[in-house]
Amino acid sequence: MRKYILLFLIISCLACDGSTPVEPPDEKMTTEMMENVFYDIMLMKAIKNSNYVDPAHKEYFTDQYIYEKYGIDSLQLAQNQTYYAQKPKLLKKIFENLEIRSKQMEDSIDTIMKRKERLKEEELD
Repeated sequence: MRKYILLFLIISCLACDGSTPVEPPDEKMTTEMMENVFYDIMLMKAIKNSNYVDPAHKEYFTDQYIYEKYGIDSLQLAQNQTYYAQKPKLLKKIFENLEIRSKQMEDSIDTIMKRKERLKEEELD
């Protein structure tokens, strides 16, 4: 059994030696644009999963909305995701920026909620 695992690991390492890099897509998206696309996708999924979507606005929470907003199609997005997946340093930077933006949004929401609570308390007094 150990021989098979060792053989599998060797084959895996040889297959991933980086000798076949992914060519940049014909219409390569900038890192800023990829970050914005990922951010919008993240927000859409979070809102959809929260079940607070107004049925009148449900059409905005589809992949088609992303494609129209950024002037891309599913193939272009998939090609760019594959390209950036081969560039871990760039992808890491994108996700670090997403984490910062998410934290900023969370802090903004907390601030708004605290302000609303204070206003309610002042109205009750």
